[in-house]
Amino acid sequence: MDNSNLQASPSLKKKDWSVVWKNPFVIFWFAIMIIVLSVNFFMVSMAIVTAPGLTVPDFYEKGKNMSSILERRKHMESLGWEMQIDLPIPVAGKDQVVTLKMMDESGQLFDVDTAVLYYYRPSNIKYDGELLLQSIGEKGIYQGVLNLPIKGKYDLVMEVTKGEEVYNLGRSIMVKEAP
Repeated sequence: MDNSNLQASPSLKKKDWSVVWKNPFVIFWFAIMIIVLSVNFFMVSMAIVTAPGLTVPDFYEKGKNMSSILERRKHMESLGWEMQIDLPIPVAGKDQVVTLKMMDESGQLFDVDTAVLYYYRPSNIKYDGELLLQSIGEKGIYQGVLNLPIKGKYDLVMEVTKGEEVYNLGRSIMVKEAP
């Protein structure tokens, strides 16, 4: 056999990867680890610096009475009341008329004692508020002017009371930016 074919040519050099920091795979995985840790550090610092997402200070206490909440919801369904809420597509900083029609189980309009629209901004408590709707003189029809200051998500709760009965309905909406 000819050993001249088995000898390495002087132009081909073998890579010496016995030193860990010269191995490109180790360098690649180390770079990925540094990037992931940097992003995690940034996200944690942003979560600490920005406002919390909770606007209810006693959320745990309110959540403990879930069975009573479900019981009240069944009672509201048994009343058979229906709310028709006319709210145009909300635009930030613009006055908009909210109209509420209250109907009983037979579809007849009826008067209530109070009609209040509560609005909550989940990301910032300072934009929460309420709007008391006033009767327009017709039976079962109430109106109020709503102005939501900034664009984004709001949670709305319409609460109607008549005597001892309380009926409420909740929805989430998105407020558009003013053109």
